[in-house]
Amino acid sequence: MLIAIIIVLLFLLAASVFYILKLSKGKPQAFDAVQIATKEILNHDVGAVLIISDTDQVIYYNNEFEQLFPKIGEISSISELPAMRKLFSAKEYVSEEFSKIYEIRSEYLSNSDFSGSFVWLMDITSHYKTNKKLQELKDMADAANKAKSNFLANMSHEIRTPINTVLGMDEIIIREATEKPIIGYAENIRDASTTLLSLVNDLLDFSKIECGKMEILPVEYEIANVLSEIMNMIEIKVANKGLDFTPVIAEDIPYLLYGDDVRLRQIIINLLTNAVKYTKEGSVTLKVDWREAGDSSINLIVSVTDTGIGIKQEDIDKLFVSFERIEERRNRNIEGTGLGLSITKQLLDLMGSDLTVRSDYGVGSTFSFVLKQGIRDRKPIGKFREKYAYSREKHKKYRTTFVAPNARILVVDDNAMNISVVEGLLKSTQIKIDKASGGLEALDLCAENFYDLILMDHMMPNIDGIETLHRLKEAEGPNQDTPVIVLTANAVSGAKEMYEAEGFIDYMSKPIQGKPLEEKILEYLPPNRYVLVEYDKVEQDIFSKLWKAIADEILAEYRFEEIDVASAVESAEGSKETFRFLLESFRDSAPKNKKDITSSYESEDYTNYTIYVHALKSTSKMIGALVLSEKARLLELAGKEGKYDYIKESHDEVIELFDKVTAEITDYLNKVKPDSEDGEEAPVDEEVAKALEIANQQK
Repeated sequence: MLIAIIIVLLFLLAASVFYILKLSKGKPQAFDAVQIATKEILNHDVGAVLIISDTDQVIYYNNEFEQLFPKIGEISSISELPAMRKLFSAKEYVSEEFSKIYEIRSEYLSNSDFSGSFVWLMDITSHYKTNKKLQELKDMADAANKAKSNFLANMSHEIRTPINTVLGMDEIIIREATEKPIIGYAENIRDASTTLLSLVNDLLDFSKIECGKMEILPVEYEIANVLSEIMNMIEIKVANKGLDFTPVIAEDIPYLLYGDDVRLRQIIINLLTNAVKYTKEGSVTLKVDWREAGDSSINLIVSVTDTGIGIKQEDIDKLFVSFERIEERRNRNIEGTGLGLSITKQLLDLMGSDLTVRSDYGVGSTFSFVLKQGIRDRKPIGKFREKYAYSREKHKKYRTTFVAPNARILVVDDNAMNISVVEGLLKSTQIKIDKASGGLEALDLCAENFYDLILMDHMMPNIDGIETLHRLKEAEGPNQDTPVIVLTANAVSGAKEMYEAEGFIDYMSKPIQGKPLEEKILEYLPPNRYVLVEYDKVEQDIFSKLWKAIADEILAEYRFEEIDVASAVESAEGSKETFRFLLESFRDSAPKNKKDITSSYESEDYTNYTIYVHALKSTSKMIGALVLSEKARLLELAGKEGKYDYIKESHDEVIELFDKVTAEITDYLNKVKPDSEDGEEAPVDEEVAKALEIANQQK
């Protein structure tokens, strides 16, 4: 600001000089008056100032300029000192005699009687020294930050490597052990190792966010699966502290959403873990609800309430400060890095949401957020708690997702225990596994054998995984195009992108777990190399008996003609409430859907017509209107193949059937009240309980 003021002042002074020269018509006494008037101002630490005319005549200079250029007083034109002309084109001037650095500013002014230039040399020596010091401090900070990143990378690798072995071997014990005490010990090991891993992950996530490398990656996901995994993790922590855990999940949440399920899961787990940590007695409640948000999206409403120690109002802002814990002395025995809530808030910021905190000190707290998610299928999740109870029983015994006795993979790792972990986790898949303890051995095996997939560690002696991959791609062998997945403990920000840039097809962070490993291998194995494992007959029988009982109950209330109730109940996964919800959704959307189909048909817009009947095919099948679904499928096929004559012949028939189905649904919904209105508990709960009892007995 000061610099700008001085520049303006100089402009005004120079203009004044020229103006007075004009009035005086060049009289010496007038010029003397100008010099006297300006010297008082320009000789007070404003820098070195020189004013010249277009003919290089010296009009004015101040004391500081004369100190820098003593010969200025001996000349009348700067043409006598060529070096001085450079001041009007240069940006800096260094005075070795006075050990000063000047920034040069120049300006050209002109009027009808006089034109010339002034140059101003501003002393920036202290500014330059300050900048130099700041640059040195910046270099030191960059070096410290790089050292921190290197430390995180090394810590990630050094800690994750043994955790990988512990968790991998422990999972194998849980799968194969038959004695309850042994399984209990193994589960305790798993819990402790998972806690240790979460501490490491907090530090790594903090590093990613700090570097701006954290990415939000939206995908299609089933909200019920996310909630099940969250409850699996949190129930053990709650039970260990003797707390009550109450999940309150809205039954009409659309089951298939679009968003970053990994970060959503992490956020909710962080909030629940935090609630459990600070609650000595009482309960922790998870509520998940939703509201329409328009444009095929919803607002997912999540809150976590505890009866813990609560938070003072003045301490709420401290919750989100990294590495800081409120009331440190009171909470000194609570484990953690102090990063969980900070990471949670920053993740929500990245996802366009915010974390709301309400707390009553000494009574408890509620943490909540509203997150916009896309909808991919509106079918509701139904009775989540019953389904979760069954899935938990079902997954107590490990089940592989596929078998691949004809597939062959290579596992490369210098740590024999890591190879043993992968072997143990994939044992049930019957996949053939070759082992290499280093890059050179891997290259030898790849020269002699073909592999469907290669799993390779990064940090290995002699040649690491990256160099091994490069040599493999350069060699003219059978595995030049074989997909290679890197298995590494390096989980710092940018690692995935770095490995992909080096040529790896994908990336898995250690510790490696059985289910994600199987899913990753399935993603890259050729389809003819594996067979998916279906539900066993016992489970199929349980579900078919359960769903038949519900279908029979519905048919006893209303005799459908156009709807296959058994098929609709299967879509509703055995929930009578969900069955009704599906019918209501079909009825409510029928007018618009019919209008879209009819208007596109009448305008012969067969491109959109094909899209609309495709949607009708799917929704009709979901509610059990199988004949309508099949007819819509044939119309869709005709539209894709350009068989418009078939569409013209069949359109009216399909619309007539569409109306009949809609009318039947409307009649049913009007005549049969939902169970909740009768004040009685739906019999589905009893059937589910019986099914679970049968499942436990047979397993």
